[in-house]
Amino acid sequence: MKKRILCTLLCLTMVAGLLTGCSTSKKEDTKGAATAAAATTEKTEGDVTLTWAVFETDNYTAALWQSIIDAFEKDNPGIKIEKVLMTGDSRSQFLKTMLAANNMPDINIDPVDLATTDGVYAEVPAELLAKFEDSAVVSFSGKNTLVPAYKALRNQCYYHKDQFAAAGITAEPKTWDEFIAACDKLKAAGYTPLMGAGAADIWATSFGWWTGVTNSEIMSVYPNFNKDILDGTLKWTDKVIADNLKTWQSLVDAGYYHKGSMSFSYTQAAEEFHNGSSAMFMDGAWAAKTYDTNGVTTKDLGVFVVPTPSGAYSYCTMPQYWGVSETCKNKEAAFKFCEYVLGGNKDIYLKYLQADGCYSVTKEPVSYDMGEIQTEFVDNYKDCTLVPEIMKVVGDTKVPSGFEDFTCKSLQNIFTGANVDTELATWDAEFARLTAN
Repeated sequence: MKKRILCTLLCLTMVAGLLTGCSTSKKEDTKGAATAAAATTEKTEGDVTLTWAVFETDNYTAALWQSIIDAFEKDNPGIKIEKVLMTGDSRSQFLKTMLAANNMPDINIDPVDLATTDGVYAEVPAELLAKFEDSAVVSFSGKNTLVPAYKALRNQCYYHKDQFAAAGITAEPKTWDEFIAACDKLKAAGYTPLMGAGAADIWATSFGWWTGVTNSEIMSVYPNFNKDILDGTLKWTDKVIADNLKTWQSLVDAGYYHKGSMSFSYTQAAEEFHNGSSAMFMDGAWAAKTYDTNGVTTKDLGVFVVPTPSGAYSYCTMPQYWGVSETCKNKEAAFKFCEYVLGGNKDIYLKYLQADGCYSVTKEPVSYDMGEIQTEFVDNYKDCTLVPEIMKVVGDTKVPSGFEDFTCKSLQNIFTGANVDTELATWDAEFARLTAN
């Protein structure tokens, strides 16, 4: 990108983080702990008050959440919604803290990590679940405790077209050999091929590689991986996983990644990429939405599916859910709010989806016009096979709570040179410990 004004604008408006997917809390709520401390629902003077736990990013803003609240309260007099802002590096940890303090908000965004714990979330009415795609409905030990919200496309590689042209790269890489050749040409021309991220954003270091490459490699060999790993048929030290992570490590050793990668937060890494500090950056679909919103076009920026060493060609999506706390005193009103936002009011659902470039999971699809880069991102997957994202599978084959955070920290170690086999051995040990509980 050559226009610094546009780059600066992008830097100021870039997505603040993800989690696995895609974001971390951006700022402290002025109500903060006071709101969370009042998280149990009360009735006052005939009104129902529900607390709603949300997170904020540059796409999911306070203004967006308030517009949803205002619309619902206008259409549903007598039901009030109070926002509880999830803060810190981990939304799941925030909710666990609230649960331990007996201050669980009534309605939670991103509740999956606690859904395997019996008694945390209320069962969803069958008539509400019937409104969603069958593939989006999940159960834990026969109970349906999650309301489907949306699906998010995960990861592709964005690149600066002017740097590709200057390095003599005339086409997007379609094979692993072509991808390596592109990295070599960029490096020879004086450009840094890849941007990475680290610092406190433990999810961001491996996000691009794990969701864009490793997940595809694993699922191409083990289509029932989650079941197999849970029943002990497979181990995390499996050769497919080990070889793939060693390949990732070889990219670091070859000097393809920006030397400052591990000092950058996700937002800083994105800013560095926008300023031209690297030619490529593996990032999620939400970034495409941000580019389009800020006037970047496909003339300047391209995006492609990252080739895999084995030739596996697939992609994954992250499902998102909401949950209603079992401690909620007005579950009927809480599920009414869920239904209203997640498809009952199509305009509100559209606003919610479009804000972060996500896609509907309702049986009656809700769609919206996309910008150039988001359209290209989606079109790139037309011939790809959709497979589950191992760390985000929901239901009885979900990885245990806390395991993904553990692996993210380990993957940071691998990025900085730790022995892959040794690190994966700790995955098996931690997995065994967590599944034994």
